[in-house]
Amino acid sequence: MSITAPGHIVSLLIILIFFVGGCSSSVANKTNPLNNTEELAALKKTLAQQEELLDRLQVLTTDQLLRSNEIEESMPPRDLLESLQKGFIELQKKTVILEKQLSELKKSLETSKSKEKSSKSSANNFSINQEKIILGLVSLQSGNPDQAVEHMQDILKAKKATKLKGDILMAIGNGFLAQGHSKQAASHYGLFLRAYPKSRHTPQALYYLGQAMKDLGE
Repeated sequence: MSITAPGHIVSLLIILIFFVGGCSSSVANKTNPLNNTEELAALKKTLAQQEELLDRLQVLTTDQLLRSNEIEESMPPRDLLESLQKGFIELQKKTVILEKQLSELKKSLETSKSKEKSSKSSANNFSINQEKIILGLVSLQSGNPDQAVEHMQDILKAKKATKLKGDILMAIGNGFLAQGHSKQAASHYGLFLRAYPKSRHTPQALYYLGQAMKDLGE
């Protein structure tokens, strides 16, 4: 729009110039028969004003043409604009790709951190359980099966029937039986037989359970 506006202005100015010129000719034709001094002076004044107006119009027209040329020269070439537009589109595509890669990297990092925390947690739990087992075994060796049960309570309450849990049940049962606590011994042997009916320690557990029941007089 800014480029075509000066063209319209120039066209209007040219039409105005012709209009003014036509008016001056008409005035001149009407005043030719008159010899009145005042009318002649008025005519000269009018012509002078018209000439001044024409000069101003010419200056304005020239100025508008110069401005139009400056605007056209200041505009970048069309091929440059198209090239910049293509470059901008390519940059947008690359930005989208980088954003996706960043998102995937972030997810991968979060997953890695989660696994690391889980690994550390598992290692800590193993370390704690190992410590409790050692304390429980020490208690059994010192003839204190009740304290051993306290140390290894988490393992004994676990629902999963692991080999470790079975060995601990047998060890605690033997500890109670050795200390003369037949009722507690029978309870732990019974827990072992219900959880591990096909274990290689089943015959031994049955034998010691019989001993405990005999001591209880049953």
